[in-house]
Amino acid sequence: MKLIEINKDNWLRTVLLTTNEDGKATVVEKFVASNALSIVQSIYETGWTVRGVEVDDKIIGFTMYGLDEDTKNYWICRLMIDYTCQGKGYGKEVVQLILDELKQLDDCETIYLSTEPDNEVAIKLYESVGFRKTGNINEGEEEFILKL
Repeated sequence: MKLIEINKDNWLRTVLLTTNEDGKATVVEKFVASNALSIVQSIYETGWTVRGVEVDDKIIGFTMYGLDEDTKNYWICRLMIDYTCQGKGYGKEVVQLILDELKQLDDCETIYLSTEPDNEVAIKLYESVGFRKTGNINEGEEEFILKL
Protein backbone atom coordinates (compact mmCIF):
# COMPACT_ATOMS: atom_id res chain seq x y z
CA MET A 1 0.00 0.00 0.00
CA LYS A 2 1.14 3.53 -0.72
CA LEU A 3 -0.12 7.10 -0.87
CA ILE A 4 -0.01 8.54 -4.37
CA GLU A 5 -0.34 12.01 -5.85
CA ILE A 6 -3.67 12.90 -7.42
CA ASN A 7 -2.95 13.83 -11.04
CA LYS A 8 -4.48 14.06 -14.51
CA ASP A 9 -4.24 10.29 -14.95
CA ASN A 10 -6.05 9.25 -11.77
CA TRP A 11 -8.24 12.12 -10.57
CA LEU A 12 -11.43 10.74 -12.12
CA ARG A 13 -10.95 7.27 -10.63
CA THR A 14 -10.34 8.95 -7.27
CA VAL A 15 -13.42 11.16 -7.52
CA LEU A 16 -15.63 8.17 -8.36
CA LEU A 17 -14.62 6.17 -5.27
CA THR A 18 -17.44 6.05 -2.75
CA THR A 19 -18.35 4.84 0.69
CA ASN A 20 -21.97 4.54 -0.46
CA GLU A 21 -23.10 0.94 -0.61
CA ASP A 22 -25.00 1.55 -3.85
CA GLY A 23 -21.69 2.43 -5.54
CA LYS A 24 -22.79 5.94 -6.53
CA ALA A 25 -20.51 8.78 -5.46
CA THR A 26 -22.26 11.81 -3.97
CA VAL A 27 -21.07 15.20 -2.72
CA VAL A 28 -21.78 14.27 0.90
CA GLU A 29 -21.39 10.58 1.64
CA LYS A 30 -22.03 8.54 4.73
CA PHE A 31 -19.57 9.85 7.34
CA VAL A 32 -17.36 11.79 4.88
CA ALA A 33 -17.33 14.57 2.29
CA SER A 34 -16.75 13.42 -1.27
CA ASN A 35 -13.28 13.15 -2.74
CA ALA A 36 -14.27 15.72 -5.39
CA LEU A 37 -15.22 18.26 -2.73
CA SER A 38 -11.99 17.56 -0.84
CA ILE A 39 -9.82 18.04 -3.93
CA VAL A 40 -11.50 21.38 -4.64
CA GLN A 41 -11.09 22.39 -0.98
CA SER A 42 -7.36 21.61 -1.17
CA ILE A 43 -7.04 24.00 -4.13
CA TYR A 44 -8.72 26.94 -2.43
CA GLU A 45 -7.41 26.43 1.11
CA THR A 46 -3.69 26.31 1.79
CA GLY A 47 -1.90 23.62 3.74
CA TRP A 48 -3.77 20.51 2.59
CA THR A 49 -2.22 17.44 1.00
CA VAL A 50 -4.50 15.13 -1.00
CA ARG A 51 -3.47 11.58 -1.82
CA GLY A 52 -4.96 8.52 -3.36
CA VAL A 53 -4.57 5.21 -1.55
CA GLU A 54 -3.17 2.57 -3.88
CA VAL A 55 -3.00 -1.20 -3.38
CA ASP A 56 -1.66 -3.48 -6.12
CA ASP A 57 -1.80 -0.65 -8.69
CA LYS A 58 -5.48 0.04 -7.93
CA ILE A 59 -6.77 3.19 -6.22
CA ILE A 60 -8.94 2.05 -3.32
CA GLY A 61 -9.17 5.17 -1.18
CA PHE A 62 -8.45 8.82 -0.59
CA THR A 63 -7.09 11.01 2.17
CA MET A 64 -6.57 14.70 2.87
CA TYR A 65 -4.37 15.96 5.68
CA GLY A 66 -2.17 18.87 6.63
CA LEU A 67 -2.02 22.17 8.47
CA ASP A 68 -5.41 23.82 8.93
CA GLU A 69 -5.03 27.51 8.13
CA ASP A 70 -7.71 28.50 10.65
CA THR A 71 -6.64 26.50 13.72
CA LYS A 72 -2.93 26.21 12.87
CA ASN A 73 -3.15 22.55 13.90
CA TYR A 74 -2.33 19.48 11.87
CA TRP A 75 -5.40 17.49 10.90
CA ILE A 76 -6.35 14.32 9.11
CA CYS A 77 -9.54 15.78 7.73
CA ARG A 78 -10.52 13.13 5.17
CA LEU A 79 -10.00 9.40 5.02
CA MET A 80 -12.08 7.05 2.98
CA ILE A 81 -11.80 3.53 1.62
CA ASP A 82 -14.06 2.57 -1.27
CA TYR A 83 -17.06 0.50 -0.15
CA THR A 84 -15.75 -2.51 -2.13
CA CYS A 85 -12.52 -2.58 -0.10
CA GLN A 86 -13.75 -1.88 3.43
CA GLY A 87 -13.22 -4.36 6.26
CA LYS A 88 -9.78 -5.48 5.05
CA GLY A 89 -7.61 -3.45 7.42
CA TYR A 90 -6.68 -0.82 4.85
CA GLY A 91 -7.88 2.08 7.00
CA LYS A 92 -5.40 1.38 9.79
CA GLU A 93 -2.58 0.98 7.30
CA VAL A 94 -3.43 4.33 5.67
CA VAL A 95 -3.54 6.11 9.04
CA GLN A 96 -0.06 4.75 9.80
CA LEU A 97 1.26 6.03 6.45
CA ILE A 98 -0.18 9.49 7.14
CA LEU A 99 1.20 9.54 10.68
CA ASP A 100 4.65 8.50 9.44
CA GLU A 101 4.60 11.40 6.99
CA LEU A 102 3.37 13.98 9.50
CA LYS A 103 5.92 12.87 12.12
CA GLN A 104 8.67 13.98 9.69
CA LEU A 105 7.58 17.61 10.09
CA ASP A 106 9.56 19.54 12.71
CA ASP A 107 6.58 21.55 13.96
CA CYS A 108 4.06 18.70 14.09
CA GLU A 109 3.58 17.80 17.75
CA THR A 110 -0.13 16.94 17.73
CA ILE A 111 -2.56 15.69 15.13
CA TYR A 112 -6.32 16.15 15.22
CA LEU A 113 -9.19 14.48 13.42
CA SER A 114 -12.93 14.26 13.84
CA THR A 115 -15.65 11.82 12.96
CA GLU A 116 -19.38 11.43 13.34
CA PRO A 117 -20.26 10.14 16.83
CA ASP A 118 -22.04 7.10 15.40
CA ASN A 119 -19.14 6.06 13.14
CA GLU A 120 -18.12 3.26 15.50
CA VAL A 121 -15.73 1.60 13.03
CA ALA A 122 -13.72 4.81 12.56
CA ILE A 123 -13.67 5.57 16.30
CA LYS A 124 -12.34 2.09 17.04
CA LEU A 125 -9.69 2.50 14.33
CA TYR A 126 -8.52 5.91 15.54
CA GLU A 127 -8.37 4.84 19.17
CA SER A 128 -6.39 1.72 18.19
CA VAL A 129 -3.57 3.90 16.82
CA GLY A 130 -3.52 6.20 19.85
CA PHE A 131 -6.02 8.99 19.17
CA ARG A 132 -8.08 10.08 22.18
CA LYS A 133 -11.31 12.07 22.40
CA THR A 134 -10.82 15.73 23.30
CA GLY A 135 -14.40 16.17 24.50
CA ASN A 136 -15.01 18.81 21.81
CA ILE A 137 -17.67 18.59 19.12
CA ASN A 138 -16.54 20.07 15.81
CA GLU A 139 -19.36 20.76 13.31
CA GLY A 140 -21.31 17.84 14.76
CA GLU A 141 -18.30 15.52 14.84
CA GLU A 142 -16.33 14.19 17.82
CA GLU A 143 -12.81 15.57 17.90
CA PHE A 144 -9.77 13.38 18.57
CA ILE A 145 -6.11 14.19 19.27
CA LEU A 146 -2.85 12.29 19.04
CA LYS A 147 0.18 13.74 20.80
CA LEU A 148 3.44 12.75 19.16
